[in-house]
Amino acid sequence: MSADSERNRAVVLELTEAIWNRRALERIPEFYSPDYVADYRPYAPLREGHDAIRGMVERAWAAFPDYHEEIRDLVADDSRVAVRFTVSGTQSGQWGLLPPTGKRVEFDEVAILELRDGKVVRQTGVSDNLTALRQLGVLPAPPASQAGSGADPEGVDGEG
Repeated sequence: MSADSERNRAVVLELTEAIWNRRALERIPEFYSPDYVADYRPYAPLREGHDAIRGMVERAWAAFPDYHEEIRDLVADDSRVAVRFTVSGTQSGQWGLLPPTGKRVEFDEVAILELRDGKVVRQTGVSDNLTALRQLGVLPAPPASQAGSGADPEGVDGEG
C-alpha cells in the first residue's frame, strides 16, 4: 500500500469518528476541502463546501440524536477511498419529510470519497434507504417467504 493510500485510509477513519460520530464540526476544515461536493443524487441535491458537510451532520444528528457510523469495509488507493458502513440511530427528530417515529434504524451506506492533499474533495454515495424506511414502518417489510431468501419472484435476474 502506498503512502498516499495509507494516508487516505487514515483520513477517512478519523473523519468518521471525529465529524460523524463525535460531531466535532470545528474540525471539518481538517478533513474536507473548501470545494467539497457531496453527490447523493437522486435522493438529495448536490451539496458543496464546508457548510454542506456541516448541514449534513447537523441534519443527521437532529433526526437521530444517537447517530453512529460503523465502518464495515474500506479500500483505499492514491486518490480515492471506497467505504461501506452501517448507520444506526433512533429517529427522534424529523428525517426529510418523515416525522419522528421513535424507532431505531440500522442500514448500510456505500460511499466513494475522492481526496486531494489529504482532504475529501468529492463524495458520491448510496444509502439503503429502503431498509431504513421499512424499519421505521413507512414501508412494509417483504413477505417472510422472500426476506433474506435470495428469491427473485419477479424474474429480474433473467431466469424467471
